Amino acid sequence: MKQIFLVALATISAFAPAQLPAISTYAYSRHTIPGIPEASRAEGPPKTALPISYFIYVVVKKGTPLSVRRAWVKGRCYSATLQRVASPVLIEHDAAVPTGRTDTLVPKTSDDVYRVVLAAEESCKGDAGAANELRRHNEVVVSLDAGQSCRYGAARTVRALQPAAAM
Repeated sequence: MKQIFLVALATISAFAPAQLPAISTYAYSRHTIPGIPEASRAEGPPKTALPISYFIYVVVKKGTPLSVRRAWVKGRCYSATLQRVASPVLIEHDAAVPTGRTDTLVPKTSDDVYRVVLAAEESCKGDAGAANELRRHNEVVVSLDAGQSCRYGAARTVRALQPAAAM
């Protein structure tokens, strides 16, 4: 009886799908404002703000083949590409005044880290139900092909970084 159980367990394990790799997603934004940045404003970015820069990263198990389909940021759909980067991912705290102070966007990891580079905004009508459900609860959703499956990386919020002054 014990042998039959072990053979059945081995058979089930052999045919069970491999566990899908976990995807961690980090999302940040940086406003660019004309001139010198004002002191921290409670009401958000100034009305004269230039386009926002987004810094979106996904982290997957080392060696996982990965490609991006598209990304949604605050409800807007974009075509995108992936750019492999080393960890930790650091950025100057104040882009206008180099102080040597940095913000860590992605901590040191032995896994693979990719920056999601947003391209043109596009129409993404008729997307899958999983993406629609994720977009309802997350400000950033990235649709990825990881190995042989479609996976999603999601970040509930986009964390605002110190504004940068336009030069």
